Amino acid sequence: MLPDTDAKLSSVVEVNHSSKGHSLTVQKTLKGGESNIFTDFLIRNGGQILFVITTFLLLYRNNLQSINYLIIVVLIFWVIVKLLSKTSLFSKNELLKSKPSLKRKAKIFSLVIAVFIMFIIISSTIFLNFSPQVGGESQPYDSSNYRDGTFHNLNPTSVSSGNVSFLELLSQYLVSDSHRSPNVPLPTKEFEKLNLEGDEISITWLGHSTLLIHTNNITIITDPIFGEDNMDPLFFGPAPFIYQHTYELKDLPEIDYVFISHDHYDHLDMDTIKELEDSKFFVPLGVKAHLLRWDINEENIEELDWYDEINISSELDVALTPSQHFSGRGMFNRDTTLWASWVFNLNGKSIFFSGDSGYMEEYVTIGEKYGPFDIAFLESGQYHEAWNNIHMFPEEVIQAGIDLNASIILPIHNSKYELSLHHWDEPLERVTAEGERRNMSVATPMIGESFVLGETIPNRAWWANVSNGPDLFLKDNLIVGAIILPLNIVSIAWVVFSLRYKQISNLHVNKTINHEAE
Repeated sequence: MLPDTDAKLSSVVEVNHSSKGHSLTVQKTLKGGESNIFTDFLIRNGGQILFVITTFLLLYRNNLQSINYLIIVVLIFWVIVKLLSKTSLFSKNELLKSKPSLKRKAKIFSLVIAVFIMFIIISSTIFLNFSPQVGGESQPYDSSNYRDGTFHNLNPTSVSSGNVSFLELLSQYLVSDSHRSPNVPLPTKEFEKLNLEGDEISITWLGHSTLLIHTNNITIITDPIFGEDNMDPLFFGPAPFIYQHTYELKDLPEIDYVFISHDHYDHLDMDTIKELEDSKFFVPLGVKAHLLRWDINEENIEELDWYDEINISSELDVALTPSQHFSGRGMFNRDTTLWASWVFNLNGKSIFFSGDSGYMEEYVTIGEKYGPFDIAFLESGQYHEAWNNIHMFPEEVIQAGIDLNASIILPIHNSKYELSLHHWDEPLERVTAEGERRNMSVATPMIGESFVLGETIPNRAWWANVSNGPDLFLKDNLIVGAIILPLNIVSIAWVVFSLRYKQISNLHVNKTINHEAE
């Protein structure tokens, strides 16, 4: 039943006479004093408040937090439009400035959107033109892999596979999943330099694609990324997972040689490169321009094309080999630098580093030319059916290891960033299972753990014991889950009731005003 509005509302009408005429002042109060103001506010607005809260919770519990963020953005724009509508903006032909027309609101909204888009365009342009993080501008190259201003894969390759539609992929990204990144600090080991004998080689995986390869005379690092900042260039980009131990270059042996696979931000970090300025760099064609922009001495940079080989010392020979990927650090420099894998022949051991790559038949050629490999570091992570041409699925990783004729594979490109939709530990779980099925040895050292190549390999499933973190009360509590939907339904009924209540209240007030005025 609706409340008796006549019983709650009264009007005090005062008629004032002056020399210029009459003015009618209406004063509306609630019977019962100010204590009933809150009750009236609750009746009128409580349903909307409850609806917003329960809707947010429903979306949150159903892994649709991204929609909540979108709603918040819409609300922010709505508040901006509301505030601007109280000004004289676009009010020239408005009769009542206090009640802006739909046409005026549309104009204000269009202006706000236009200003926002212009801000994005201007800030992006400034960043791309003035930020050193973007790197340098590469030059044309006389290479069989360079055509029409860009580099190309051995076989025509599209970044998008076409297997997943844009709307399908968007819907997958809208559904959040708390297991895409660990909810607790990942267990790691503190780096300890091993005491090596003779020509022994130690291997240390430092997360993602950063590997430290060390002998008594030489120290190599691949795609070094250090620091705890969000991945460049965007401050809201993916942040690295939290590790129990942190790693800094100053804690490692002095780096002699740095090998870069390509110029994407999760493989080439400006600050890390600057910190390594005294090392010798080996990079694919075009990447040299970035290093020069970052004040690396040109004499310390060697630039190679696919299947170029170089003898670095009596202990180390390297070759740049193909991968199936793409490159670019800005909006308009896609594929202007080369992407690659690396082959190391160090102290008589053959080592393969894949960089980023989709599965390709060229692995057979590389294996025949430079194999068999004592160990192959193969990317296994950040895959998806939408871009399966440029990142390998775990089952393809094992096949690549077989093609390369590798004795051991170590899955990399995982356990540091959330760049795809799979669970953070899925690549390790799947690649080890497939390795066991196909009789391929898979090394799974903890991050920071060092081992000697040729000795017993670490293969403990360290990721299996990582906790999912504590239960989140609003997300996981059964009682909260049981009452949210009924409360949401109640809020809708409450909103309908409050609208009806407002209509009746206004009707009675208007009648009272008209009666008193007469």
